[in-house]
Amino acid sequence: MRLIHALPLLCLALTACGSPGARVADQARQQLVGMDVNDFQACAGIPSRTQTLGDGTRLLSYEQKNDNVGGLNVNLPVIGGFSLAGSGTYCHVLVRVAQNRVIGLNYTGDNDDVGGENGVCAPIVRGCVRQPVPAFVPPQLREPPPGSLPQPLANAPLPQTPAAIGMGAALHTGS
Repeated sequence: MRLIHALPLLCLALTACGSPGARVADQARQQLVGMDVNDFQACAGIPSRTQTLGDGTRLLSYEQKNDNVGGLNVNLPVIGGFSLAGSGTYCHVLVRVAQNRVIGLNYTGDNDDVGGENGVCAPIVRGCVRQPVPAFVPPQLREPPPGSLPQPLANAPLPQTPAAIGMGAALHTGS
């Protein structure tokens, strides 16, 4: 088969698989809904902007600008130019939050990459897709809920005073 005939088949095969970035962006839409907003910000970072909507939900806005678009750019005199296999240059991820939970992700902008939709958005959500479980926060570092009284540390060591050490020894010896 001649190369000229094989090229369209090769391009079709490459785009059918989808790009890794597009797969990550699609996984994020499925996996991150329901995630605690604090856990989301711990893996995605601090949003560039936030907005509270009239229904009480919040939007967290994340932006990704991509200067390296890759691909093949061809410019011909008189005819003009075209691009093959280049990726988008900009992604804007809007994360909708209600009751401190992610309820949706929306991707906008020039965000398609080679072989897939929204692939330019992958760097924003990749960390959350890789670690979808909340990060462990030791109990002593957690803030108590608003309006509750601070609780003593359950496993905090007791102060070691000479009197306490003597009483502990007396209790263990059966005296």
